[in-house]
Amino acid sequence: MSLAIYLIGNDELLLDYWQQGLATYHCERASDWSQLAPGSIVLLDLDSAALPAWQDAVWAQRTRDYMVLASSSTPDDEQGYVALQSGCSGYCHAYSPYPLLQQIIEVVKSGEIWAGRTLVQRLLGAINRLPSKNNPLLGLSEREAQVARLTATGLSNKEIARELEITERTVKAHLTTIFEKLAVSDRVQLVLRVNGLA
Repeated sequence: MSLAIYLIGNDELLLDYWQQGLATYHCERASDWSQLAPGSIVLLDLDSAALPAWQDAVWAQRTRDYMVLASSSTPDDEQGYVALQSGCSGYCHAYSPYPLLQQIIEVVKSGEIWAGRTLVQRLLGAINRLPSKNNPLLGLSEREAQVARLTATGLSNKEIARELEITERTVKAHLTTIFEKLAVSDRVQLVLRVNGLA
């Protein structure tokens, strides 16, 4: 049986939109969190659902038991930052185009975190301002260290390629090697490692 995706919100048009866009998944509308299967994805409309404050202890349990993907039809970085800080697995526009919505679900389903570009850049900026405790890039070549540092600033592969005057394919190859050498699985973990936080 495929992983269930529970849709929580009071906006019927949005719930219909989600069900159409995620028709290839097992989706169910829900309102009672206690009835949801543990480990499932919860696609949550922050605009219409009656929700406790983010500081409420209930979020620690919900984000431990479920992969909560918070969404808003008027997203802003501050709300996204608080949602991710509270343990949500992602934050997105509620009316994301169907292909993007499916991509977001796949990212969250694989255990990764989804956030929009501006929110990721804000998070990276905050992390980059923290003091580094040691040399986290020990063992990398000079070029790999350059790629790792630029990645940690939030640049895309294309932007790194332009900055270092190499191809995007070369950047991807360097990142694969960097991930292996530093024992990290994604860009977020790399940023944490570069900044001595992991």
